[in-house]
Amino acid sequence: MLERMMLFLTRATVLFFMSMIATTNVPVLDVSAPAPAPVSTQVAATSGSYRIAFASDRDRSFYFGIYTMNPDGTDVKRLTTDLAQNKTPAWSPDGQHIAFTSDRDGTNQIYVMNADGADITRLTNTQAYEWEPTWSPDGKRIAFTSNRDGNWDIYTMNADGSNITRIVNHAAYDWQPAWSPDGSHIAFTSDRDGVWQIYLVSPDGSNLRRLTNYPGDNRDPAWSPDGQHIAFVSTRDRAWEIYVMRADGSGVARLTRSTAINQAPTWSPDGKHIIYESNSEIMTITVDNLNAINLTKNKATDFHPSCSCNLAQN
Repeated sequence: MLERMMLFLTRATVLFFMSMIATTNVPVLDVSAPAPAPVSTQVAATSGSYRIAFASDRDRSFYFGIYTMNPDGTDVKRLTTDLAQNKTPAWSPDGQHIAFTSDRDGTNQIYVMNADGADITRLTNTQAYEWEPTWSPDGKRIAFTSNRDGNWDIYTMNADGSNITRIVNHAAYDWQPAWSPDGSHIAFTSDRDGVWQIYLVSPDGSNLRRLTNYPGDNRDPAWSPDGQHIAFVSTRDRAWEIYVMRADGSGVARLTRSTAINQAPTWSPDGKHIIYESNSEIMTITVDNLNAINLTKNKATDFHPSCSCNLAQN
């Protein structure tokens, strides 16, 4: 038991540290195999603009702020200005608010602010680590990760911070919740079976099932806007790459192919692009032809992108 706990703590610490700094010091053994055919999500083409939120230390080294930008990387706006670690932004379904994690009051807690950075409100108030908010599609609930009860588990709360409920209770590390667009499932990552895999659970904690069953780590689930696909990160091919699968776990296709650490995928609201972090840059890749573009192009640490859910959101 002690050996397993030490291994768990070590792996959890390494994964969290890597997700914050996106280090490149990870051996990549083989990325030379032919890429699979591009996956089609069959999402209707829709024109319009939207915003991408992300965390960055571009204005103050070692202090992360929340920023937004256009989907082409232009018009970058800083939303938070305090000397704190602000990260894991998540847009509300109506595009009017952003939930995020911050240690501005001493411990990492969940906050919400207007899309322009105004009216910051604290939602959780514990001495634990509260992070990774994700909104229900109706905007009434927020799922998040917390160790408030001794384990790293998944919780939900009302959008005002009330009625906090633990929906996953396990001695393993359960994290990275992602609410499905129809509200019926929450995808999350867990090492309860010995390696990081993606699971599904109903918002009331019932109907738990494992979605991925591959060697290596599988994590960072992100639902497509139509709920038919899930983007995720996997090391199954011995590199940190972005994949897409159907919502039932079938039809896995690899999207990225590089020596970088690719992680934290999020979908554009029209389902045509996946925005993700790659070695401290925010990238976008076209789902049907795998054309990847660097959106941030700077020496700062830019990570954890999140797209606004609605088109024509400014």
